[in-house]
Amino acid sequence: MTALIHTHTNEAIRSAMDHLIDRATHFDVQALETIYHKDFHTTLVMPDSSVMTYNKEEFIAHFAKQAEEGKAPLNTWADWHDFHVLGDSAVCVLSRKHSGMNGEEMKLLCNIEFRFENDQWQVLREQVFLRPLPEA
Repeated sequence: MTALIHTHTNEAIRSAMDHLIDRATHFDVQALETIYHKDFHTTLVMPDSSVMTYNKEEFIAHFAKQAEEGKAPLNTWADWHDFHVLGDSAVCVLSRKHSGMNGEEMKLLCNIEFRFENDQWQVLREQVFLRPLPEA
């Protein structure tokens, strides 16, 4: 039970998200292999309401392609809205800004689900709604 006190907290989920943001924005494919759960699934809802989905291998391949192309690291900005831990599951709701999918800086509304497995929090699912930034 002592381990749960330190691993199953909002702070632990925030730390896992900080690690994900750091590694994903730098296209660290090796780290993403351990961050994303084997059953990972992401759903991206684009501004035109089209939907893109990826499994773990497909999504990591997207990051690998950006690394191979020498893309600059993505924006790490985040606005944290909610954390909820329930047993070995957790969710984080946040907003992000970056241009990872289409080259245009956008606001991403994110719902990230975690599962605690193999002594670590792993990202199981991401639901991301991409929206244009307001014009300045």
